[in-house]
Amino acid sequence: MYPKSILLLIITFLCTLTVCAQYTEKINTNRPGTSQGAFSVGNNVLQLEGGFGFGKEKHKLLNTKTNVFKLDYSVRYGLLIEQLELRLNGTFRADGVRQTIGGNEEKIKRSNFDVNTIGAKYLIYDPYKKPKKDSTNYDELKSWKERYKFKWKSLIPAVSAYVGANFVSKDNPFTAPNDDTFSPKIVLMTQNNWNTSLNGNWVLVTNLIVDKVTTDDPIIGWIITSTHTINEKWAAFGEYQGQKSDFYSDNILRLGGAYLYNKDLQLDANIAFNFKDTPSIFTFSFGASYRFDWHTKDEIIEQPGLEGGIKEGKKENNEEGENEENKQDGFDELEEGEEIENDSLKLRKTPFVNDFEDDGFREAIENDLDQRRTEERLERERIENEKIAKKEDKKFRKEEARRLKREAKEARKAEKAAIQAEKEKQKMIDDIDAELDKMEKEQGVDQELQDIDKELQELEKMEKELDSGTQEKEEKKEEEKQKEEEDVDAEYEKYQKEQEKAKKEEEKRKRKEEKRRQKEEKKRKKEEQKRKSKEEKDNKTDDSDLDKELEKMDQ
Repeated sequence: MYPKSILLLIITFLCTLTVCAQYTEKINTNRPGTSQGAFSVGNNVLQLEGGFGFGKEKHKLLNTKTNVFKLDYSVRYGLLIEQLELRLNGTFRADGVRQTIGGNEEKIKRSNFDVNTIGAKYLIYDPYKKPKKDSTNYDELKSWKERYKFKWKSLIPAVSAYVGANFVSKDNPFTAPNDDTFSPKIVLMTQNNWNTSLNGNWVLVTNLIVDKVTTDDPIIGWIITSTHTINEKWAAFGEYQGQKSDFYSDNILRLGGAYLYNKDLQLDANIAFNFKDTPSIFTFSFGASYRFDWHTKDEIIEQPGLEGGIKEGKKENNEEGENEENKQDGFDELEEGEEIENDSLKLRKTPFVNDFEDDGFREAIENDLDQRRTEERLERERIENEKIAKKEDKKFRKEEARRLKREAKEARKAEKAAIQAEKEKQKMIDDIDAELDKMEKEQGVDQELQDIDKELQELEKMEKELDSGTQEKEEKKEEEKQKEEEDVDAEYEKYQKEQEKAKKEEEKRKRKEEKRRQKEEKKRKKEEQKRKSKEEKDNKTDDSDLDKELEKMDQ
């Protein structure tokens, strides 16, 4: 069977299904992610979505660096029925590639449509559309736990299917070689909506994608998107996209947010990156979504457990069905009439009481209805008052926590200031002690200089004694020279004595030089210290200020 025949059969099957869809008062867009939500835009609604992005890609094996510019668009239109949507989307891409081969760098520019797809989406199942008929749940009205506990039914998602066709131009640099110009695309979408009064609203969307199955390089993909509404205007999202094929496989993570400008216009931004280097991807994108709302027929969607119940256009044939329907309609009409402040139903004739019944029976029924209505109103007021009291209590505790935090912060600052002052005081004391030590050392230097002078005087005396001894020695030498001729052994002994004397004289000379050097060094240090003391005297005013501060701190 040809792909076109398969596509025609699937569309025919989807069109035969009869389920209900949901039109929203605010814009319902797929941006800033790339996944498709399960719900359509609504009958007779035209929606435009688009954006542009900049990024860089680096390929480690090919040794390339690419500057990327992308322009994506999407046109969505709700046709004939609420659950059917036609969709045209695509992406135009322009790259500037720099490739290094040896010592040369080559620059390549390329541009084309990366994606062009047209197709139809159909809502197969909507769990939020037709809840079961049930009466007022008094347990939920009276119990906070019952109202806010997790409901397992919320795990059932809305399910949609998308069938489309890809159109690719020949010699496209962004697709596989010899890729077919026409190929089918099938997407299965699910969506869960969780509405909570405590943590805001959450939406989980999953897409399973089978793309280009008739080509040589089929693609299997999946997208998981989670969106959280922070408040009425802002929302944040995270998305994980995976893709597998012989031509290209990747895993991409996207993070971003959206701002609702008004009910028909939304602005968004996101970043995208992957986890590999063949190539590595990083892009930053901006976009917007705008709808032309020509939707005229609104469908009333009631949630289970509400007082109004669910309206039905047809009456049951049996008597019990008629009574229940009339009774329910009476409650709905009363709720819609906001101008009626009285709880009594006697303002209007009870519709399910026969005109031929006696007045006592009528009054008993009406009194019973009045009592039930009053109890429900009082219960709602009590619950509302409890909410207000909880909010006020929470606000008070938050303010109290902030006050305690401020006081603790101020106490820490005061403690730090005290510690800093103590450190400065200790530093000033240490500086004064150091100055006193210097002064004591200066006195010790004078004593050392006096000792060195005494040693020098002793050395001079020794030199004089040596000079006098040398004269006597010279006389003796002359006598010894005469004897040397006679006795060689005596001459050798004299030689040794002379050598010893020469050594002693050399040692004395070295000691004398060392003493002189020490004396000069001491004098130099003393002069330097005197110079510093003069500078300190010039800064005498600073020392007086320090003394005053020390006296203040001691006090």
